[in-house]
Amino acid sequence: MNKELKSLLFISTGLFLIFVLIFNIYTYSAAKFIPQVSKTSQILNQNRLRVPNIHRSSENWAYPKINNAPIELIAIKQAKRILVINSNKRQVIYIIHAQINLPAQKNSFRLLHARGQQIYHINGSQQAIAKNWLGVTNGNYIETPVTDMNNHQVSRNLRKVPKIENTIQVSTPDAKWLQTLPENTPLIVKEDY
Repeated sequence: MNKELKSLLFISTGLFLIFVLIFNIYTYSAAKFIPQVSKTSQILNQNRLRVPNIHRSSENWAYPKINNAPIELIAIKQAKRILVINSNKRQVIYIIHAQINLPAQKNSFRLLHARGQQIYHINGSQQAIAKNWLGVTNGNYIETPVTDMNNHQVSRNLRKVPKIENTIQVSTPDAKWLQTLPENTPLIVKEDY
């Protein structure tokens, strides 16, 4: 390789690395993050997210093992996500796509011991059936999207599901995994980061 080609390769590689560094610095400072955990853990888990789908888990990786670690859930309505946080390490350990139909609160909700395979919602003349539910304080639920509305099957697209008040709707595998979380796990609902 001649001297001019080597210097051109060296300059182009250097410019590429500078571009990557600037892009990462911009992304790190411009993106919205929650202050309870490190930005790095939030960025890493966002990179693992799949497209929302009712039949698949939210991330490409396996569900994390809890092993008595203190867990906290933060639901962000605008982003339509639940962040699963290890409070001791201040790390996001999993992100779940969700349709959040709960009001933002300063006080945290708590997961209850009540869990089940199927739940019925009746609101006036509207009747809905959902599966794999998990009780949350104040009469709220985490569950899969409604499978049946007024005796008619509904769309199985997570972004197009009918909203049921006082629920957080997640995919079927995510709902089953959330049922394994311990009782009294805090759940904070925020409007935005």
